[in-house]
Amino acid sequence: MKKFISILTAFALVFALLSLPVSADEIIGGADEPTSILISTVTAAASDVSVTLDGEVVDCVDANGNSVSPLLIDGTTYLPVRAIATALGVEIEWDGDTQSVFINGVTDAELGETINIYINGSKFTAKNVNGDVVDPILLDGTTYLPIRAIGEAFDKNVSWDNENRTAVLTTPAFVTSFDENKTYAIISAATGKAISVTDSGLVTEEYNSYDYQAFKFVETSVSGYYNIQSVTNEKNFDVNGNSTAAGAKIITYTPGTANNQMFAAVEDGDYVIIYARSSKLPIEDSAGMIKQNVSRDSIVQRWLIVETTPTAKVETQYYLSSGSSYLTGGDSLTVSASDSSDAQKWVLSSDEYGQYIITNVSTEKSLDVANNSTTAGDPIITYATSGDPNQCWMLQKNDDGTYLIQSVHSSLYLAIDGDSIVHSETGTHWTITKAN
Repeated sequence: MKKFISILTAFALVFALLSLPVSADEIIGGADEPTSILISTVTAAASDVSVTLDGEVVDCVDANGNSVSPLLIDGTTYLPVRAIATALGVEIEWDGDTQSVFINGVTDAELGETINIYINGSKFTAKNVNGDVVDPILLDGTTYLPIRAIGEAFDKNVSWDNENRTAVLTTPAFVTSFDENKTYAIISAATGKAISVTDSGLVTEEYNSYDYQAFKFVETSVSGYYNIQSVTNEKNFDVNGNSTAAGAKIITYTPGTANNQMFAAVEDGDYVIIYARSSKLPIEDSAGMIKQNVSRDSIVQRWLIVETTPTAKVETQYYLSSGSSYLTGGDSLTVSASDSSDAQKWVLSSDEYGQYIITNVSTEKSLDVANNSTTAGDPIITYATSGDPNQCWMLQKNDDGTYLIQSVHSSLYLAIDGDSIVHSETGTHWTITKAN
C-alpha cells in the first residue's frame, strides 16, 4: 500500500528536502512499500535543471517513458540513474525483491537496508565530493544518485554550470594509443624529471632512460584505463591503501584488477593528465614524490609520456673500510681484509632527503638495525631491502674525509666491535671509495 500525503505536507517536505541533509531512510520506504509523493513539487523544484552529455541534452525519462527531473537536495544535484544509463546505451534492470539496480548485467543480490546498485557484476558504493558514502534515493519508482557518484559510476567527468543550471557530463579524452609491446617514460612537465622506481617508492629523478624509469601501459577490462607496470619490478602503479584522499601516495604493488590500479591518461594540450580510476584524482609531482591530489590548473599535474628504450643502470659500487678492515656481507655481516669480492661491494641509494639505503652487491640485502633496536651495542645485520627507517642511514663527513654513518631509526652510528658490526654512540670513521 502506497503512502499518501496532503498538498500542504508535501510542500513542507519539499522545503525540508531542499534545506537539510537527507538520508535514504527518510525517503525510501520498505522493500514492499516504496514511498510515493503525490505531487511533483520535489522534481518541479529542479525542473529548470537540465543535463547534458558531451554537449547533447539528455532526455530524462523513467522506465515508462515519463519525464523525470533532477533533484536538488541540500545544494546537491541528484540525477536519475536510468535516464543517464539509457542516454549512454547501457543496459539497466530493476529487481524489486532485492531493491537492486543492475547496470550492464544481472548478478546475485541480497536485500539491503538501502537501494543496491551493481555495475558490471560488482556492487557500487556511491560517494559524494568529500568521499563520504551516500545512499541512493528512490522517489516515485526512480532511483537517483548525486552527480559526483553518477560520474564515477559511468566514468564521466562531471561539473555544474550554475549560470545555465546544467549538470554537465563529458567523456574524458582518453589517450588510447599505447602499445603494450613498447615501453614509456613518464616525464614531469614541471621539472623535466622522470617517474622512477626506487627503494623509497615512486619519485621523480633526472631522466636517463634507465629501466627503472620505463613502464608498460597494459589494457584493463575498462576501456580507456591502463595498468601502468614497471619494467624493473613488474608491479603496477597503485593508489596506496585504495585511498580517495588528496595527498595519498602512488606506489607500485603486485598486479591486480582493482580500480586503484587503473589509470587513464587524458589529453591536455601538449601534455596529459593521469587520473586514478578509484579516486578520480590526478597524480602529480609533489616535491619529487608521486601523489594524487585534487584537480588544479598546475604544471605539476601535467606529464609527457614518451617512448623509451630502457637500459640497465650500472650502479656505482663502493667499498666501506676502516684501515685494513672492509665491511663484508654474506651469511653474516662482518669485517675482513680486502679481497675485492662482491661481498665487500656496496650500493648507496639516496632519496631526496639525503637518506641512504646501503645494499650489498653479493647478497642484495641492506644494512638493517636488528629488531628495530635503539640500544647502543646491539647488532647491525643485512636484511631484505624494505626501505623502512631501520634501513635508512645518513652520511656525516668528517674533516679528514672519512664518514660517520648514522642510523635514521636509532640516531646511533655504524661501528666495528671486534669482528662484529653494531651501532654505537661514537661510531667508526669509514672511508668510502669507488669499487667500479
